[in-house]
Amino acid sequence: MGDAFDTGFRSFTMKTAEKQETGGGEGPECAVETGRSGGGLTLMPDTPGEIPGNAQFSFLKRIPARDNALRLRIEWPGSDVKPPPGFDYPENANFARVLPEIIFTSEDGDEWRRMEAARAVEAGAEITLPPSPRAVWVSAGIPYFDRHLTDLAAFAEAAPDWTVRKIGESGEGRTIPAFLREPANPGVCHGCFFIQAYQHYSEWAGLQAVDALVRGVHRVPGAERFAWAVVPCLNRDALARGWRGDRMHNGTAADPVGGGNLNRNWTVLSRPETRAAAAFLHEAAKENPPVLHALDFHMGWSTPEHSGGGLTVFKAGELPPAEARRERAFAKVFFKHVPIEDFAWEHSEMDRPNCAAWAARTFGCIGQTVEISRFRAYDAARNPMPVSTDYYASLGPRAAEALIHFHTPAL
Repeated sequence: MGDAFDTGFRSFTMKTAEKQETGGGEGPECAVETGRSGGGLTLMPDTPGEIPGNAQFSFLKRIPARDNALRLRIEWPGSDVKPPPGFDYPENANFARVLPEIIFTSEDGDEWRRMEAARAVEAGAEITLPPSPRAVWVSAGIPYFDRHLTDLAAFAEAAPDWTVRKIGESGEGRTIPAFLREPANPGVCHGCFFIQAYQHYSEWAGLQAVDALVRGVHRVPGAERFAWAVVPCLNRDALARGWRGDRMHNGTAADPVGGGNLNRNWTVLSRPETRAAAAFLHEAAKENPPVLHALDFHMGWSTPEHSGGGLTVFKAGELPPAEARRERAFAKVFFKHVPIEDFAWEHSEMDRPNCAAWAARTFGCIGQTVEISRFRAYDAARNPMPVSTDYYASLGPRAAEALIHFHTPAL
């Protein structure tokens, strides 16, 4: 039997098979060895060859205990792979240019330390690991493992203000959990917020932000007036199996067998993951109308000159003028509260098959994508600084503050 706990809806279970596959809930390695030289090891991301846009690659490697210092060179793939017709981001600049800023290590997978001594080398970065009797994770970015999702579900189940629901199963049969927090006064609901993250593998910052929102929203003034419908991890297979579990670049979005980008599947809803999330929000909307706002968390990067952070808004002409003004007014409130790049990205179109557009079409609410930078954070004064676990965790509660302040003007 798996380890299960009662959710009050169905049993949220991490199957034994999942634990064995992921090493007890850890994310699988995503790296291949390409060379050795005295005292050194060269690695690169284990990335499917058909993936264009090298900023989307991922690197995660478990390095064994070692008696001597180990020089580790991480080489980032170039962008020789030509994007398929219609690919959204064909001009990704070489991510190797910022790689030295985001090399992290951890022995336990919980506490991550940025390698400040990482050195830029041609097409990558180089670090030196000291001798140690313990193995260590090395990652580009700060991972969020499958067991962390299980821990979050256990927290929400034990909390008096959250209900945990199994809303469906992934394509490979893993449980997709969702959390619902209803207003403190069941008879008075000011509306429902839909929060979602992790449609794409390695976009861990969104999970970290939403995890912190679930754990900390009760401390945000005014949160009790609203309902919060949260799907923290839509792409459960990718979380458990890494790149090889993410069908983003396999098949087409409309192909329920081959997979495809989950965030291009919201028109046809042919994937079990998108169907489950859509049904959950419909149910939450019936119980706690109306849906006021949908935020879908991702991680972005396109060029070293721009952090990749921002908030999407609809292109000019896509919304009626009053709705467009309201959406952009929220963007100003959002950037006042949330320390990411102050960039309202005119990217959304009403007929796009992504989550934000689907929510806007379906519920008439504001639907937006939050893009978190892979390599740049900001302090309260908007000064740039390196990313950290604490920084990513701060974004969730601050996004909640922005939603509450905007939709409760008296605050």
